[in-house]
Amino acid sequence: MSSGSSFMSTIPELTGPNYTLWASKSKSWLQSQGIAYALNTLHPGEIQIVSSPIPPAAPTSTTAGAAAADATPSEAGSDVPSAHFIAAASGCVADWDKDNNKAMGVIKLRVAQAIGVKLEDITTARKMWDTLKDLYSRPGAAEIFQNFKCAMNVEIPCNTHPGTMIDLIKMYITRINNAGENTVIPMYLQYMIVINKLPTDIYAYIIAK
Repeated sequence: MSSGSSFMSTIPELTGPNYTLWASKSKSWLQSQGIAYALNTLHPGEIQIVSSPIPPAAPTSTTAGAAAADATPSEAGSDVPSAHFIAAASGCVADWDKDNNKAMGVIKLRVAQAIGVKLEDITTARKMWDTLKDLYSRPGAAEIFQNFKCAMNVEIPCNTHPGTMIDLIKMYITRINNAGENTVIPMYLQYMIVINKLPTDIYAYIIAK
C-alpha cells in the first residue's frame, strides 16, 4: 500500500463531531513523518506577545499586605496583566517552512470542505491546529452519543480473554466522562455496563459471587 493511500485510510475526514478521533490519528501521522513539531513551534525568528497572569494580592492582615495597600499605583502595579515576549529558537527557515507546509497539507486534506473554508487564510500548521481545537475539541451531543453507542455495541467473544474488549469499553466511557460534568457516568453504572457485556459463563460466575 502506498504512503498516500495509507494516509487517506488512516486519518478520517474531520466533520466536527469526530474531532477527538481525527486529532489523535492526525497527530500520530504527523509524528510518524517527523513533522509534528510544527503544531506547537513558532516560525524561526518569530516573536509572540503573551500576557502574564496577575499575581494574587498579599493578605491585608500581614505586614506585606498592609504595605501593598499603602503603596502608590506605580509601586503596587496595576490590574492589567503584564506582557512578555516569547522568541522562537533560531534555526533553518527553509526546513521549518517545508515541514510546516507538509503539516498544513495533512490537516487540509482530511477536513470537510465546510471546515476547510475556515482555514483558507491561516498560514501555519500551529494556528490551524489551534483553530480546529478551539472550534471542535468540546464534544457535542452527537459525539457523546456516538461514543455511548460504540461502548454498548462492543461484543466480548467467549473464546478470548475479555481484557482487550473491556479496555475498549473503558475508552469510550472515558471519552463520555471527559465531555463535561453533566456527562459523567457513575462508577457503579460503568461496572454494570462491563458486566452486562461479559460472556454468559463469566457473567454467571460473577453474579454467583
